[in-house]
Amino acid sequence: SAQDEPDCETALHALDLAHRWQVEVVVAILTDLLTGMITDASFETIAEHAPLKGLERLKAAILRFGAESKKVQADLKAGRLPGVAQLFPSKPSKSNEPKPKRRRV
Repeated sequence: SAQDEPDCETALHALDLAHRWQVEVVVAILTDLLTGMITDASFETIAEHAPLKGLERLKAAILRFGAESKKVQADLKAGRLPGVAQLFPSKPSKSNEPKPKRRRV
């Protein structure tokens, strides 16, 4: 039945507790559960949690979903997702590249 699985909100609260108490097995289980719960409606809520907790698998799932979702892409372009916009670089940044060394003469 539908009551067997928690909703997104409940899963996120449980993830907060499991992460705080460092129960890694539960964090992994909830990460997998939340990965399957990513929809256009839940995207922003779930996407705000992954970077804060360093959950790379969940972050990768969010990036994949966000790249494929027309609604998410439209919301990003319109600036309606300020909390998760940093996950999606708008254009390649050259600031991370090392500057070429100048030769002293």
